[in-house]
Amino acid sequence: MAYKDITIEELKQSLDIVQVAQMYGELVKSGSNYVYKDDRSISISPSKQIFSNFNGEITGGSVLDLVCYIENLSIADGIKRLKELAGKQEYKLYPEKMIKRKEKEEKKKSINFQKLGYIGVQELRASKSLYADVVDEKENFLGISLIGDGIRKLFQTDFFEPNFKPKLDYIFNRFIGYNSFFKCPSIILRDDTDRIVDVIAYRPQKPANYKEWSSPKYIYKNPTNRGEKFLYPFRKEAEYIAKKEGFFIVGEGIKNALNALVYSIPFITIESSSTKMSDALVSYIRALYEKGYSIITMFDGDKAGAKAYENFKERTGLEIKNFFAFDSGLDFVDYLQSGESV
Repeated sequence: MAYKDITIEELKQSLDIVQVAQMYGELVKSGSNYVYKDDRSISISPSKQIFSNFNGEITGGSVLDLVCYIENLSIADGIKRLKELAGKQEYKLYPEKMIKRKEKEEKKKSINFQKLGYIGVQELRASKSLYADVVDEKENFLGISLIGDGIRKLFQTDFFEPNFKPKLDYIFNRFIGYNSFFKCPSIILRDDTDRIVDVIAYRPQKPANYKEWSSPKYIYKNPTNRGEKFLYPFRKEAEYIAKKEGFFIVGEGIKNALNALVYSIPFITIESSSTKMSDALVSYIRALYEKGYSIITMFDGDKAGAKAYENFKERTGLEIKNFFAFDSGLDFVDYLQSGESV
């Protein structure tokens, strides 16, 4: 049969999707599927002869869809490519088409802050119906109830003293939401203008329709593109507290930074998603030091904390002894709950 007479379905069935995918890059196994070694956003199923991309735009795509997607082709041009591929041993790739697809993907990654803000507000509203506090004057504690284990792990406690209530009300109104999809608390980050720039699921639960699950501690909506008006989480609150206290604590982790707010401690976090410090953050910490603020480092007492601490010293040029020994296993929340003062 001449390829000009073949139907589209017959054309697709004549080609193995894995063999076609290999022409665009090296594949590696991921469970029963394949992904590209240098681009794990595409998942290819050899048994079903389909592919999907990470953002869910395409699920169950055929070999024709794959070629159109990778080379940024129209369906008509994609059919021509398949005919060319099926009829020849050698297949010519078109790098300029692949570059366009990459550019298209990068454009999709650009953040719509208006949409992100809407998500954040909705999750804050969702948490209000789940946030309850009970003051027991006899036992002298404030009980916090929100989504069970998620909040207990975030604050590492079930109870606070009653005088913490105003702070907790503030934090839950601005920074803690509820992610109904992952059934867990979410942490809302804002920039200097109060715009929501990230919504982070904390200890997400495995959705029923997910076959593979790595049990991540955090899932970020926007970890790398928070705009020029964002430097570190809860900066506005940290600076307000520091004006009274005269010091800043530098450490790692969103969880530590959030707990610092409960105890009115100014905390600059190098987020645990990356121990890299931006040039802007390095300049900011140096400026605080030169203005006379005391800088205290409280990186976690483990290997990861030691690595982050060494990077801090190298980048800032500040020789400050870390508060925790790196074989102690302690973190900032452990210290807070010990009742000791800074």
